[in-house]
Amino acid sequence: MIDLPHFPYHRDPIASDSVRETDTPCDCCGETRGVTYTGNTYCLAKPKTLCPWCIQNGKAENKYDASFFDADFVDDDMNPVDLPPEAHSAVFGRTIGFATFNPIGWWVHCGEPAEYVRRDEPYDMIFECRKCGKQHTIMDLD
Repeated sequence: MIDLPHFPYHRDPIASDSVRETDTPCDCCGETRGVTYTGNTYCLAKPKTLCPWCIQNGKAENKYDASFFDADFVDDDMNPVDLPPEAHSAVFGRTIGFATFNPIGWWVHCGEPAEYVRRDEPYDMIFECRKCGKQHTIMDLD
């Protein structure tokens, strides 16, 4: 069992195949933690190995000016939602990524970003409001 740091906006990085076991050290912190991130990293430097801890604590975001999603915040109708820079950083810079076909809309409800719960294949991404528990489906069409 892999013991990962908590990601408040991504419920289960193991179930979403966002990590794999490795004995390679993290390019960001140099530590060998036994697991590495498997998704996309949007930055110029392109580190080969990033541990989930450097994503969660913001070290990877700060060191590489990295993001782990090609996404924007949206409401129920897929309209853009403006949130403060702290929300962008927490979700797109300190949340471990998951596979998508295209840039996605990250659902916002009750004034804050929702938590990614799971993908119902092939195209439905399920999000859940962290305040009221309402769930919403975002389509990720290829």
